[in-house]
Amino acid sequence: MTPLPGDRRGIALPAVILLVALLTALLTTGLSRARTERQIAEASDETAGALTIAQSGLQTYLGTVTTRPADGDSTRINVTGGYANVVTYLVRQPADTIQRTLYLVRSTGVVITPDSGAAPRAQRTVAQFAEWEAGYMLHRAALTAPNGLQQRNGSSILYFSGYDACATNAPIPAARTTSMTTVPPAPAPTFLPPPGLIAEGVGTGLTVATQTAINWAGALGGELVPDYTSFQNGNFAFPVQRVAGNLALAGTLAGTGLLVVGGDLDIGGSSFDFRGVILVGGSIDFNASLQIVRGLVISGLNEQLGVNPQRTEMGGTNKNLYIYYDSCFILAALAPLTGLTPIRNAWLDTWASY
Repeated sequence: MTPLPGDRRGIALPAVILLVALLTALLTTGLSRARTERQIAEASDETAGALTIAQSGLQTYLGTVTTRPADGDSTRINVTGGYANVVTYLVRQPADTIQRTLYLVRSTGVVITPDSGAAPRAQRTVAQFAEWEAGYMLHRAALTAPNGLQQRNGSSILYFSGYDACATNAPIPAARTTSMTTVPPAPAPTFLPPPGLIAEGVGTGLTVATQTAINWAGALGGELVPDYTSFQNGNFAFPVQRVAGNLALAGTLAGTGLLVVGGDLDIGGSSFDFRGVILVGGSIDFNASLQIVRGLVISGLNEQLGVNPQRTEMGGTNKNLYIYYDSCFILAALAPLTGLTPIRNAWLDTWASY
């Protein structure tokens, strides 16, 4: 049969097939693109997760290492979503073991998802230069007072011992100061071992304060990170306590650790029993009925800053003071200051590309 002019019968099927093929191609392309974009988004999230894990592992390691690491020391730290492989490299070691040793700490974060088994999904490496800082302090005397010592009038016991109450170490001077003023007929203080008291002379406050080798400006300026900003009565976990200004204490008090006071320290009340290290920028007024310090005491450190504090006062009627040098309590007080200290502006998140 010859089709009439303009007769289009028979073209519908090819047109439908072509349209279906076109829609199938468009749908396939769309699904493929969506799948690709989803994979890119997941990869981006996993890469960001790997960076978080690497940084978490790095911070955990820096905050928990308590002994000087060896070159190449490595550890795995498990965190939520994966784990971090942390490796420590020795960069510079000075001849003096007390000086700071420079390390590079590298942390590689690995993302693990439960549906993928143990196969890593993504990983990222960060690095941090850090210095090993030892909690160390020169033991110049059981009591050091660059601002001078003043005895009050009245019957009291003032006892200072440079014999180590913890170990068989050589004794140190009981007290080192610029000058000591006594008030007869009040009982004379006891300084052991002989000569016990070392008076450098009036006008030597800066020298005595500098000889402690304490970075007092840094301690007040933020280099010392405290656990508390107030005195922790009854805390025997040896915390770091830093008070910016003056501190007045009264009552029945006991504590441990490192106590840093930027201004003056006034100790009153019935009793004060402290084990550790006390560092005071200004003067100390030992005015409690009974005061016992086992460790190390330094007052007048503001002499380093060009300030001349009042003399540290002690004694008075029934105001007894005992200061015993104890190296074990000193070490316990300085233990929180021992560890790896990150160097500012020395963190890298592109270490793997080097």
